Amino acid sequence: MLEEGALLFKFDQPAGGSKKNEHVTWFEQMEELGFLATTTGCLLPYANYSGGSKGRPKGHKVSALFFKGPPPQFPCHPHGWPVSAQVSHLCHRRSCVNPNHLTYEPQWMNLKRNYCGNTGSCDCGMHPKCVSTYHKDGWEHADALVTYDVERIKDVLHTHLSGLRYTVLPKNHFNSVDKKSESRNQRLRMKRRHPAAASDVVHKRAK
Repeated sequence: MLEEGALLFKFDQPAGGSKKNEHVTWFEQMEELGFLATTTGCLLPYANYSGGSKGRPKGHKVSALFFKGPPPQFPCHPHGWPVSAQVSHLCHRRSCVNPNHLTYEPQWMNLKRNYCGNTGSCDCGMHPKCVSTYHKDGWEHADALVTYDVERIKDVLHTHLSGLRYTVLPKNHFNSVDKKSESRNQRLRMKRRHPAAASDVVHKRAK
């Protein structure tokens, strides 16, 4: 993903997010691979998250659980319209996991969003309003990627990630973490095998 221009983020989970460890773990695993951030605010995860895997739901559902918690139960509709809870994309981009582009709503409302944009802007009558008009899968989006090369990257992302607590990690973040971890493990192994030698190494570093 980094080769494709992905950004590495570290998001803080809000108080309203799911408290289940597996839900947090799913999101963190997706987060570690980075997200392709677009100039229209979409966050696109690694391709593997476009579908479910071994009991894990699709990426946008993982994101909804992490940031918004479990879906609510909606009351029956007086005309019998389907009310099963779904994660709607306000951006109409099925792979997007930006929580600001996601909302829980009954199935009939989600379906109605598929008829948005006849006037060139959001006109489906749903709330919250769509952030873009409906377009079918495979649509060629005109937005560009926000990469590490973009100037004032935080300012560019701020509008689309408003209300979220996050950090844009340096591109080499996980490599640095791995190296620190390996160095620490090496010192511990050395200490167990040669306590006196390890003590000398620590003493020399202190100097």
